Amino acid sequence: MSDGTPPPHVRVLDASELDVAAHAALQQRVFGSVLEENGIPLARLGADVFAWKLNPPQGEGRVAVVERDGAMLSTCSAFPVELGAGERRVRGWHLCDAATAPEARGSGFFHAVHTALRESVPADDLVFAFPNGQSRGAFVRDGYETAVEVPLWFRPVIGGVAQGEGVESIESFGEEHDELAERLAQDGVIATLRSAEYLTWRYLRHPYFRYQLFELRRDDRVDGVLVLNRMEARGRTSMWVMELVAVDKSAERALARTARSLAKEQDCDVVLSMANARLPGAVRLPACFLPKKHVLMVRTAGAPREVSAWDAWTVQTGDWDTF
Repeated sequence: MSDGTPPPHVRVLDASELDVAAHAALQQRVFGSVLEENGIPLARLGADVFAWKLNPPQGEGRVAVVERDGAMLSTCSAFPVELGAGERRVRGWHLCDAATAPEARGSGFFHAVHTALRESVPADDLVFAFPNGQSRGAFVRDGYETAVEVPLWFRPVIGGVAQGEGVESIESFGEEHDELAERLAQDGVIATLRSAEYLTWRYLRHPYFRYQLFELRRDDRVDGVLVLNRMEARGRTSMWVMELVAVDKSAERALARTARSLAKEQDCDVVLSMANARLPGAVRLPACFLPKKHVLMVRTAGAPREVSAWDAWTVQTGDWDTF
């Protein structure tokens, strides 16, 4: 470091080696005030949430940690997902939950934990993140490129609308959803492969949220999936569209109508989606009204190089682990 202080010692731990309670305590210490301001319980950052997040179907996640006298000062996490585009499959690591204790800021810990974590995964894997405005510059300096900007779509809940024809509530995912995931991948746009195993982990095993699941069935097969999350914050109730994936535009519209219908039934003020594909019937919120510019940044874990299909990357709200 420039002042002569030796660089911090970083340990990279697999999820099974991590003191999850201590990890959660640091997250609560750093981000608890944000939750309090929005009226969100601290349990949203409980140890069970991080234990879930770091154990997805693609294998154990890992966490880079800086400690002093046995106490965690800084961490950065990553968990693996399977990405698909056409016939190509590649493992991607979602970087998240970077946190540094207030008294340790300005010591270069963020760069240290992030670099150690990235260098711990295979060179050909992709690493990606949704950095905030404060950290985006650090990602650029580390060789990340912006894959897509992800807008916020909103639709005020005014009046009534019937649910989309063929859309039904479901309680599990299975082989038909694997088939749908493969069909969606064939459009050649890189995205998290939404297999039944992935969707089950992401939405049925989450220890905090209880999601609402739907499928669109036509001609005796599944042509679309809708996942909703009703959330309350700052005295307002919103219906978040976590997933809206479908094989064609008419299926998308049917699923979007269902989201609006249920939002009305459940006394929501607005339907929201953080996705780079337009939510049918919704309006894009101007960037000046957003607390942060939401972008997906990507690089290979090894030496940075151009990755095909970065300009065609599909992002759903559920790719962002906040909701």
